[in-house]
Amino acid sequence: MALLVGLGVAFALILGAGILAEENLLGDPGLEIAVDHLMRFSVGFLMLFGLGVAFVWAVVGYLREVSVSRALVKAAAGGASRSAVPSPDQVASVIGPPASRLGFLGWGNAVLAGVLGVVGFSVALVDSSPEGWVITLSAIGYALVMSLLGYACQQWLPRPHAKRRARIAAHWSAADEARAWKRAKSRGGAEPLVSGSSKAAVFIYAAGLVGVVGFVAMLASMMMRCASVPGRGTSECNEVYYSSFIERVLSWGFWIFAVAVPLTALLALIGALLYWRQRRAERADLLAALADPRSRRPDRDVLAFHSEQRMHPLARVAAMMSGVGLVFSCSAYMLGQGMGLGSQEVYAEYRTESLAAILVSVGLFVAAVVGTGIATARGRELRNALMRRWPTIPEQQRDSQGKPKRHYRGLAS
Repeated sequence: MALLVGLGVAFALILGAGILAEENLLGDPGLEIAVDHLMRFSVGFLMLFGLGVAFVWAVVGYLREVSVSRALVKAAAGGASRSAVPSPDQVASVIGPPASRLGFLGWGNAVLAGVLGVVGFSVALVDSSPEGWVITLSAIGYALVMSLLGYACQQWLPRPHAKRRARIAAHWSAADEARAWKRAKSRGGAEPLVSGSSKAAVFIYAAGLVGVVGFVAMLASMMMRCASVPGRGTSECNEVYYSSFIERVLSWGFWIFAVAVPLTALLALIGALLYWRQRRAERADLLAALADPRSRRPDRDVLAFHSEQRMHPLARVAAMMSGVGLVFSCSAYMLGQGMGLGSQEVYAEYRTESLAAILVSVGLFVAAVVGTGIATARGRELRNALMRRWPTIPEQQRDSQGKPKRHYRGLAS
């Protein structure tokens, strides 16, 4: 998910830089053309990476569902204690329909590719060009493959998953779960282990506010720049120019966005570091509480957080930076190779730097994955100890009235 967020940031950068180049606000015609070519070519990589990441995310989610359910079946067959019921995170992987994300992506891609194939078929019948038939047949073939994937996720994959769930539910009954979570719902007069620091939240909210202000400033400049007039049932957009003062205000809107983007990233990074420090302090206090048999039950929210697998905040930042870097570095490298819309002479001088940026972006992604795996493995002992001594239902999102949006469901539900 963090990589998808990075791709979203790349889209915002493409939009902002493209507008700056389109409105001739960079002060150099050659630079504006080069930036325009880079932004246009980056859109293709953005779509390609977005689709690939979405599929990898869905496949990894399905593999986790399978591995968790198989591990629980093995534990049940091995005579696991009926009082040590599966954790809520494990139950969520068992009770839900398997490969739901993968099925959604399959059917969604099938519809889009099918529409493209139908349109391409109509054009190919009139044009009869070899390229048109290649694109049409490729789109139709891709739609068929995605339809098969969506059908498999709905009809074939749920069957073995349902059998495994039945075996798990036969070992851990609803009564077992009810007894296990009865004391998880009671606070037991507990007090928070550590006082939650609000500094991290302040920086995160400030990052969001700065990003929104920059985006709104850019949109306001766009809306004032373009006037819509009716014409034969449609609307045409004509550029509007104002007095010198208003023109300066419009240019400020674009530059506010350009400054807001790196400032947002910086504030988010500081917030992530403070957030990591706070959680590390909580972890140290939990370890100390576990070592003391007379310690009281810690705060419920603290237990819920540290009882689940989490992606390290720094790993999230690295994955986001990787997504942004991959889009623009790959685009710049391909433009330098003469495989883009133009400006080859500009980007050819920076092919080495572009290749280095690609390697750094890949390295950030690998570091995020490896770091998350190491953090997950290191935290397994703490999670198991917390669940054994203080079983806790995971954190739940709440509505404006404070009521949980999603209620916990058991294996037998």
